[in-house]
Amino acid sequence: MIGQLRDTSPRRLGPYVTLARLGAGGMGEVFLARPGDNDAFGPGDLVAVKAIRNELATDDVFRRRFRREAEVAACVDSPFVARLVASEAEGEVPWLATEYVAGPTLSEAVRRHGPLPMGAVAALGAGVAQALTVVHEAGALHRDLKPGNVLLGQDGPKLIDFGVARVQDATTMTQSGLLVGTPGFMSPEHVAGGRHVVAASDVFCLASVLTYAVTGRDPFGDGPMAAVLYRVSRAEADLASVPGELRDILAACLARDPAGRPGATEVAERLVRLRDAATNAEWPDAVRATVDEARRDVEQLCASGRALLPVPRWPEPEAGQRPATAQGGPATVPGHPVTAPGHPAGAPGLPVGVGLHQLPTMSGSPPPATARPRHRTPRVLLATIAVAVVAGALGGALAVWGPWSEKSGGESPEAARPGGSAVPGKVDPGPTDPAAVEKLIARAGVDAEGTADRSGVVDQVAAQRPKGWKAWRGALSHSPMSCAADTRAIVCLLTNGTYEALSAVDGKRLWKSGKVDPEGGVDEAYIGPSGAYFRPGDVLEPQVRGGRAVIAHEGVLQVRDSTTGDVIWDAPAPEGAGAFTLRPLMDDDTLLVTAEDSYVNEGAIASLHAYDLDGGRPLWDEEIGTPLTAKADINRYQMRALRDGVVYADEKDSLAAYDARTGEELGRSENGCGAVLVGEDVLCTTSADDASESDAPSPRVKLLQLKARTFKQAGEPLFYPAPEGYGPAAGPTAVSRALVVSVDPGKNSVQVNDRGNGRVLRSAKLPKGNVPASSPLMLGDRAVYADSGALYTLPLGAGTGKVTRHPVPGAPGDRPEPPPNVNGTVISEMLRAPTVLALGGVAHIVYDEGRISSVELP
Repeated sequence: MIGQLRDTSPRRLGPYVTLARLGAGGMGEVFLARPGDNDAFGPGDLVAVKAIRNELATDDVFRRRFRREAEVAACVDSPFVARLVASEAEGEVPWLATEYVAGPTLSEAVRRHGPLPMGAVAALGAGVAQALTVVHEAGALHRDLKPGNVLLGQDGPKLIDFGVARVQDATTMTQSGLLVGTPGFMSPEHVAGGRHVVAASDVFCLASVLTYAVTGRDPFGDGPMAAVLYRVSRAEADLASVPGELRDILAACLARDPAGRPGATEVAERLVRLRDAATNAEWPDAVRATVDEARRDVEQLCASGRALLPVPRWPEPEAGQRPATAQGGPATVPGHPVTAPGHPAGAPGLPVGVGLHQLPTMSGSPPPATARPRHRTPRVLLATIAVAVVAGALGGALAVWGPWSEKSGGESPEAARPGGSAVPGKVDPGPTDPAAVEKLIARAGVDAEGTADRSGVVDQVAAQRPKGWKAWRGALSHSPMSCAADTRAIVCLLTNGTYEALSAVDGKRLWKSGKVDPEGGVDEAYIGPSGAYFRPGDVLEPQVRGGRAVIAHEGVLQVRDSTTGDVIWDAPAPEGAGAFTLRPLMDDDTLLVTAEDSYVNEGAIASLHAYDLDGGRPLWDEEIGTPLTAKADINRYQMRALRDGVVYADEKDSLAAYDARTGEELGRSENGCGAVLVGEDVLCTTSADDASESDAPSPRVKLLQLKARTFKQAGEPLFYPAPEGYGPAAGPTAVSRALVVSVDPGKNSVQVNDRGNGRVLRSAKLPKGNVPASSPLMLGDRAVYADSGALYTLPLGAGTGKVTRHPVPGAPGDRPEPPPNVNGTVISEMLRAPTVLALGGVAHIVYDEGRISSVELP
């Protein structure tokens, strides 16, 4: 994964100049670099440089481990091992440089494109087995052979990362109880302890990797670490779906007794014979295309001659000129990634304003990877115009936005009512008629992204303030995953798979649903070392509106009274539809929810289901998208928004509008959409990649203006040149008729633009700190967001107002990042942005460790 350098990233390591960031691991960060003595360089000159983390550089244990890694790598010379180029273990910042291999890891390839054909697996295994032969002849062990440490390069597989390897006569550094390796791809000897690991252990792990490659599933299943390790210790691998001619080889390698396993040389010979007899021993076309894509990206990076640095702030556009528009997110180019706890390969850390609902879910099914970018533009230079980036492992990321044009027809901020409130200001007094007040209360409901239209605009109306509310502080019993609120209750899905409701009036606990599995099942959400994302219990994210809460209970959809928790009605998932996933949406009379089959080799289907909100009567259902054949596509197809009785949902290469009550398809876009902004019109961003549109001298962004419901053209498509340079760019978090509020993680800033002419009306740096800030919302006449210590308000419209920081009583404050864990990342231990649930001039701020502060909007 080629990503932007950070402000703290070294610009030089020994004789190398850093160009980009490749990833991070338990020991440090990995950078793409070039020789510093020659400004003219090509792909063959690039190296991957691992630098030990600053805070660990003074730790003698880590220095010894780093030195050992260099010693091991220096002993190995094989075309199937990433070659050691140079190292420096004694400097202020120790580093190690190996050849850079452009291509995906085996883990990424399987998640994106599905299992490999048997012949390709035989070729893969033959290469890695030959690499292990050389490693073992050098008197070394790898000890962490897993799909994330095997690269699929242009010339075959490459084994990487000797970060936990050791020379056989060296003294082990493994402390009692510390696992060295990756659960699920360990051997029984790994489980018994580091001193028991031998060369035959690498052979066992190779068989596990090849089983994953040919089936797409972890060989020892999923579930809690203890259960996986038990199956590993008993060598209870599932080989039922492995082709027979390969199964015999793998079964021999997976013998429980190390003495009963063949050596790496014998394995290589058997796999070479199997490869030569196969007709499909090449990488599949989709994998080869990914390899070629990575190679082209690197070539363009070399041609630019520049490092991946933050994009300079755009100049103010001159009169009559459209501003350049940055798009997309960090380039997610395959090639030499290092899996990092909390930042699994293919899943960079959760960006500002992105919730965990965008990660794929897992409950009793094989582990999917974190989601890959949707509609990803294949080149680094075009990464700035990617139509959307979804987070991954953690992955997820900000949708893109081509926000303005002279033709957009938006009102000026002075003429419009910012945020859409009936009256500009902190809180709209609203109607006095009792019937109108009751209607407003019945429609009240918010989550982290605002209301069901996903516009990020939440009108602050006095009638929707919780009756009898006073400022309060409270706490959930466990770390929250996602939360929603109405005027009565705050309902959260917790990371242990249960739901909990607190009173919106005073924070007292109202009810709970679900229980942690007492039999040792998955009892906490976590990201495994290979990037798989596990969720215990139910995974449907809560929605709350007008006194009704929507959750799941043991797989059954439930509508409950948000105050008492009493079940109003429930409905099991329709037969064959799979589990309810992601967030439901509801309006006055209809509830809509998505379901998805568990991922299996032949694929999975996503479907959309509608129910009568009052009684639970099924109204209609519709399959959406196409069968999912790669784990990375889990949760790819979903609902985008619900507005004015129309639900917008993803389809294959398009966006469809359905009547929420009848299921009638009202229209379908001609293109897939990155950002989808549903207001009076539907605004959809996509890349200008048609032949007729790509003749421009620089990459461009295409903004489609479509009529709501029908997707007929509402205005001419608009084009914007992508700015020079690389890096993440602005993504929208809230949009009104006149304004767009967006976050730029590259500049760590939030800005407000006039949609009519693109003029920057406001810009402010996001707060610094380890805990990220929440997504800015439009609340009345201000953009509002929070970090771990305060609320921030940024005036909308023209003027000179600046961002104001308002300390929040009871806020937990910033805290350091948790230490790395080679065995995975527990979600509750991650640093995550707070959630702001704002209704009636009140903000309930839910913090990642479970505290809640309910305060009046300043």
